[in-house]
Amino acid sequence: MKKYITKRLIMMVILLLGMTFIVFSSLYLAPGDPAEIAAGASATESDIAAMREYLGLNRPFIVQYGTYLINLLHGDLGTSFITRQPILDELLIRLPNTLNLAISSMIFACVIGIPLGVIAAIKKDSLLDNILTTISLLGISVPNFWLGSILIIVFCVNLRIFPTGGMTEPFWTAKGFMQAFLPSLSLGMQVAASFMRIGRSSMLDVLQSDYIRTARSKGLKEKTVIAIHALKNAMIPILTQMGTSFGGLLGGAMVTEQVFAINGIGSYLINAINQRNYAAVQSTVFVIAFMFVVVNLIVDLLYSVIDPRIRYE
Repeated sequence: MKKYITKRLIMMVILLLGMTFIVFSSLYLAPGDPAEIAAGASATESDIAAMREYLGLNRPFIVQYGTYLINLLHGDLGTSFITRQPILDELLIRLPNTLNLAISSMIFACVIGIPLGVIAAIKKDSLLDNILTTISLLGISVPNFWLGSILIIVFCVNLRIFPTGGMTEPFWTAKGFMQAFLPSLSLGMQVAASFMRIGRSSMLDVLQSDYIRTARSKGLKEKTVIAIHALKNAMIPILTQMGTSFGGLLGGAMVTEQVFAINGIGSYLINAINQRNYAAVQSTVFVIAFMFVVVNLIVDLLYSVIDPRIRYE
């Protein structure tokens, strides 16, 4: 296990390093001059040149990239070209809102998607199975920004049940639940639908296994067979999808945060792209990628907990 963890950590570092290089290179080649934007509309050529010197944009590409990596190793994500504030401080203000949205969406997807997938597998080829399969197909097909807009119109504008936007409290509080319900529903619907489809497929494979027939032949109750023997072994593909989906939730949060006016890192990233705020874009993408690879590392380690047959060399 120690060797596996060490190998995964090395792969994580290499992945993050490659990601930073790709993002840094693409932004370096992007059109537009961030120094001109940071200097302001009324700035002269000398002001822009001075700003470019101040931001270090006049140095060679490899020097800029090397400086960025050194700063990352020291926990310095740089300074915003626009606000002149440390990017880490700006992200720490917004990160709880994004994590609040992503985690609540994941909980919604698990609570809804996994049980419905199990039910569909148990009731294979029945009317209920066909209805649930159709619902999962619709859930995957509906864009979250469209669903979010419809939810706002129906439940916020017309019925006035939920607030139209904003997120100031954790989702486990009463006020936070009201704020997070519609964004979580909008963001987590596609994930719940994918959990339903994968859960159904995985359960069907497990239910046809020899050890399931053996458990039934011993006279065990069907609930015991499903809950203890079948579901536990069917969780491996679902767990893998959870790790992948969490990264998708962080990415999809950018659109959902815009629709529901949530001050998260997704909105911060979009504004940074529009403003050519290169340092903010690089650091925000790095933070999102870091969270994604850490979650996938945790998922890989949980495999051996769910299925003891799995051994890492």
